[in-house]
Amino acid sequence: MQLNEAFDLYRELVLSSSSPRAQKTELGRWKNHLKPILGEIPLESINSQKVLRLEAELRKKNLAPQTVYHCLSLLRRVLNRAVEWELYSGPVPKIRMPKFNNKRMRFLSKSEARQLLAELKRRSPLWHDIALFALNTGLRRGEILALTPAQIDLNAALCHVLDSKTYQGRAIPLNDQAKSLVLKHMDENPSKPIFKEQSGAVNPHARYFRQAVNACGLNAGITDRRAKICFHSLRHTFASWLVQAGVRLQVVSHLLGHTSLKMTLRYAHLAPDEIHQAVDILCLS
Repeated sequence: MQLNEAFDLYRELVLSSSSPRAQKTELGRWKNHLKPILGEIPLESINSQKVLRLEAELRKKNLAPQTVYHCLSLLRRVLNRAVEWELYSGPVPKIRMPKFNNKRMRFLSKSEARQLLAELKRRSPLWHDIALFALNTGLRRGEILALTPAQIDLNAALCHVLDSKTYQGRAIPLNDQAKSLVLKHMDENPSKPIFKEQSGAVNPHARYFRQAVNACGLNAGITDRRAKICFHSLRHTFASWLVQAGVRLQVVSHLLGHTSLKMTLRYAHLAPDEIHQAVDILCLS
């Protein structure tokens, strides 16, 4: 049996139960990166050497380290299932997962945020509102663009996030600014996206945000992609401003939908006063 056939079965029995977003993402990794290189190779012929060659080919394509990691992870999962389903006897080759630091830590200052929003408003009022909503809720771009009126509870001022990156739903409180943006864009159809173009769904890859960032010079002279401002930086900005304002990390973690507080600890350094207060209580009088 070829890897192509094993993936088709994996897609039918495993991937089909994932969220639409996860299915689309995994299918893209398979079609664009794995299938052209290993698709027609028999399962029993996939060894450590071929895996290393695959990784080398992926790196030649200048893919982000995280993308390479996810591609190798998908391959490992398909092979493990193939052994579990007795499609071949194995063994699954040892796949050394690449280590990388892909954390974006940069966030906007209040003045940078105002400058960026003003530029966005000039270029696209819709993307201005999407960005402002992100700053007030910490939602990911995909979560915002998938948001429908059915997920909004105006009486409780809550936004219910369903298909999140972590596959776990969460409820996000809407402040006055976020609530006004929802009311501005929401129509009576509960299944249509709240934020939409007149012609239909918003193109998530529209260039307005990137062009506004460049016009403001926010990434001028910066070569490390982790330090560059992108749409996801609005989520980091949301979290960073909250921590700087004294909001506890546990609360920020809940709002971000992190599965572990460890993921939120990256913002701990922004609350130095709380850290000092914690040790000050130990002083003997």
